[in-house]
Amino acid sequence: MLSVVPVRGDAMVDQFISFASDLYRDDEHWAPPLVSDVRRFMDPKTNPYFDEAEIEHFLAIGPDERVLGRVSASVDPAYVDRFGRTGFFGWFECVDDQEVADALLQTAEEWVRARGMDRLAGPYSYCATQEFGLLVEGFGDRPAVFQPHNPPYYEALLSRAGFARDFHTDTFSWLAERDEKAMERLVRRGEKVVAEFGLTVRDLDPARWDSEIDLVQELLAASFAENHDMVPISKPVLHFQLGELRELIDPRLTRFVEYNGKTVAFSMLAADGNELLREAGGELTESFLARYEELKAAIRGTVVLMIGVRPEYEGLGIGRVLIGEIAKIPLGGIGAYRDVHTTWIHEHNWQSRSYLAQAGSAPARTYAVYGKGLAP
Repeated sequence: MLSVVPVRGDAMVDQFISFASDLYRDDEHWAPPLVSDVRRFMDPKTNPYFDEAEIEHFLAIGPDERVLGRVSASVDPAYVDRFGRTGFFGWFECVDDQEVADALLQTAEEWVRARGMDRLAGPYSYCATQEFGLLVEGFGDRPAVFQPHNPPYYEALLSRAGFARDFHTDTFSWLAERDEKAMERLVRRGEKVVAEFGLTVRDLDPARWDSEIDLVQELLAASFAENHDMVPISKPVLHFQLGELRELIDPRLTRFVEYNGKTVAFSMLAADGNELLREAGGELTESFLARYEELKAAIRGTVVLMIGVRPEYEGLGIGRVLIGEIAKIPLGGIGAYRDVHTTWIHEHNWQSRSYLAQAGSAPARTYAVYGKGLAP
C-alpha cells in the first residue's frame, strides 16, 4: 500500500536526499548537489529560514518500502501577509506514476490547508527567493547552477493533479563565441553612462564580507519592494544562502555602482558550480578535493544571481551600467570566465528581456510555476 509520511530522523533525511540521485542516475544533464549542502539547507538548526516559515518534508513509500517520491510543504507568514493565503510545495521529485504524484501533492495540500491556506503553488524550495520553477522547455541542455532540472513528465503529473500554470520564467545564456559584437556594444553603452554621471563601479570587497552582504540585502529590499511575488529576504537568510555559495562568489563577479558616494545598484554573479558538481558526484571525495583548485580555476560559466537598483536612481540608466559590466565576461575581461547564464527572468520583466535581446540572447530554458485553489 502506498503511504506518504513526514520525514523524521537522519535516516529519512538520507532517503529524501538520495531519492533524487537514484531518479536521475541515468540522466546525463543531472548535476547532483553536495549531500552536505542539502543537509544544511534542510536542517532547522543551520538554515535560519526555518525561523521565519513553517516547513515539512514528506516521502512517498511504496508497498515494498521503496521510496517513490518526495515533496516539501511550507507556509511563509510574511508572504501570506502581503499576497494572501498561499502555501508552497517544493523539492518535488516523483516516479512517473500519477497515483504517487497525487498522494504527494494532496498531502502538501492538506498540510497547508490545515494552516489556513486556500491555495497551493510551486514548486518553490522553499520560497520565491530560493530555487523554484518546473522545467517545461529546454531539456536538451545541461543546466547551470540554480537552474532546476526535472523529467519532462512532471508537467503532466501536475496538470492531472489539478494544477494550472501561474506564470513562467526563462533563463538565457550569453556565449562568448556567439555574441562578441553585441557584448562590445553593451560595454560601450555602460561606459558612456558611467562617464556621463560620474559613477564609480567597484568589486565586492571580501575583507568586508558581512557588511557587503548587508548592503546587498538593503539594495535587494529597495529594488524588489514592489515585486508581485516576492517578499524581502532577511539578513540572516541572505547571509546563510550566500555563505553556502562563498566558494563560488568570485569578488570580481560582483559589481557595486556608486553615485555621489552612495551605493545605488549591484549585480552579483557566481561561478557555475554545476561544472564542479558533475565532477564531485554529490560527495567531497579525496580524489575530487585533490583536483578542486584546478577544476575551480577552469570554470568557464558564470550565473547571474541577483541584480538590484534603487528605484529612485533607475532614470540614470544604471541598468545599462550593470549589463555592460556583465557583458565584459564573454569578452574575456574576468579570468577564465567566458559564458554568462541567467537564473529566472519573469515573463513580464520586459526591461531585462530587452537587454538580453540586445545581447543576441534567446531563452534557453523555460520554467513554470503552478497553482491550485483549495476547497475549504
